[in-house]
Amino acid sequence: MARRDEADLRAAILQAATAVFLTEGFSSASVGTIARAGGVSTKTIYRFFETKTDILVAVISSFMEVVLPGFDAYVVERAEELEPVLNRLLTDTAVYGLSDAGLAANRLAVTEMMRVPEMVAAYYREGHEKLIAAVGRWLARQVAAGHLALAAPERAAAMLLSMAYSDLTREAMISGEPPSSARIADWVAEAVAIFLRGVSVDRR
Repeated sequence: MARRDEADLRAAILQAATAVFLTEGFSSASVGTIARAGGVSTKTIYRFFETKTDILVAVISSFMEVVLPGFDAYVVERAEELEPVLNRLLTDTAVYGLSDAGLAANRLAVTEMMRVPEMVAAYYREGHEKLIAAVGRWLARQVAAGHLALAAPERAAAMLLSMAYSDLTREAMISGEPPSSARIADWVAEAVAIFLRGVSVDRR
């Protein structure tokens, strides 16, 4: 049998941990269960991660690696590009975050909030706060380019994300069903339009 390389082992651990955390909850999940699900030994897991919280942080980081690069990659050359680019970025992020897996992760955080506060802190630090920071960097670049007028881009990013996602997330958490792609796109487009009307230099 061919020996699995380090990258393959780590990926197997994270895939297994994701499934175990979402089905059993963070506090009920054990490193042994994750090891069995990933086809590795607990010793192998501890070679990569010191604690179960470290595993969770790596799982969240792997999700964010899909979402965050776009905010640093997209360059807006003209003010007219602001709205369509921001729509695309936020819609793609919302579709990912409001998927079955994304909603399951939110339910996990809510369920574990009182029992494992350090887990919830890690969830928001590695997920929500990094997303706010990435959107804040994107907005700051538009301020530097003269497209937007904002005194505090990261604070504005938090407000924009709340406007774009919070109610959709709450609805989905209550109904148990992710919103349709069309509903997400419509909601994000309206949030972006309202936001830009307030902060775009050429709309003032």
